[in-house]
Amino acid sequence: MFFVRNLTLFFTLILVLPLQAAEIARTIKWDNLIPQMAPLENPFTGLSMDQRTDFEVLVGIRDMKRRGFLSEVNETSDDETEIRERLTRQGLSVNNYMVEYERLEKEIIKRNKMTNAELDGQIVRIPGYALPLEHKDMGVTELLLVPYVGACIHVPPPPANQIVYVTMEDAYMSTDLFEPVWITGRMIIKATNQLLTYVDGTAGIDTAYTLKGKKIEPYEK
Repeated sequence: MFFVRNLTLFFTLILVLPLQAAEIARTIKWDNLIPQMAPLENPFTGLSMDQRTDFEVLVGIRDMKRRGFLSEVNETSDDETEIRERLTRQGLSVNNYMVEYERLEKEIIKRNKMTNAELDGQIVRIPGYALPLEHKDMGVTELLLVPYVGACIHVPPPPANQIVYVTMEDAYMSTDLFEPVWITGRMIIKATNQLLTYVDGTAGIDTAYTLKGKKIEPYEK
């Protein structure tokens, strides 16, 4: 009878221990959120600094026209014509480079949303800066975890795959904006758009990951 009980305990441990081991938090870095990808093909690498600057000006003019800030006939038209003629004299096809630039733009936008499938459903531990979204009984229950101070408020937001939307099981007392923390929880690949309130307005922030936070602690190396 003693042997049977111990045998039962033995098989129980065999079944339980691997499950427990699988729940051990994996410490990750922000680079881990980005999947392995081939290097970007940048058509502008062979250009001189002056030529790159000229194309940056052309792209800026294009964007302002698309947003309605400039009309097709305006004070920048002469500058645009001059730049195009200068680049053409240097043997460059301006239209082809602009097409390539748009291709590069679209590829960057696509890559900024791509996620690492290996992290889906994993218990992870990740460092970052906490940007509170919602408080409960004077504690924080929802936040954005970002990789650097000022993200989403003082400077444009990082790519979606470099922002984690965190929901905490238990509210924690936040000491300040961009508080450096470690957060442990279950990572889920789930895109969200979170409304972030500023002093002078609001903005929607795209995130590619959602973290079900179980533990939050001050950051220590």
